[in-house]
Amino acid sequence: MKRAFSLVEIIITILIIGLIGTFAITKLFNSIDKSNELKIKSEVALVNEAINRVYSSQILLANSNFFLERLDDASINSANESLFIGYEEYILLDTVILSSSLDKKELGKWIKVSNTNYRVYLTKEKVLDFVFDTDEALFSCDKKDDACKEFML
Repeated sequence: MKRAFSLVEIIITILIIGLIGTFAITKLFNSIDKSNELKIKSEVALVNEAINRVYSSQILLANSNFFLERLDDASINSANESLFIGYEEYILLDTVILSSSLDKKELGKWIKVSNTNYRVYLTKEKVLDFVFDTDEALFSCDKKDDACKEFML
């Protein structure tokens, strides 16, 4: 006599596989969001460290009137431009961070909005705007924004 699975056993197996799949997919998307957040945090820290390095080297050269007016020469709202690399003889980052554009809104990628303003999408709805404050020599977002607080160390 042949032994076969009953319809109830098959349905229960499919339900269990479906539940496990649902949890795994949710966990995967949360991991992707967390990795984007960590990437952005590290890039913000890198940019601020590079700004401090440039200002420190200018102080050592006794150039107290030094003023960093922008972070790069990338075009505004253009994709695949190198961001945060500095300009002229003022080199900021050695690593290339490529830009996105406002039409693409790629998650975790920076968009240059103006000469000193940058935007990054954490999710399709959650966006952070960063500003390079030329007076304070600081690259930061609005600290009143709850989402911003965790990105500023």
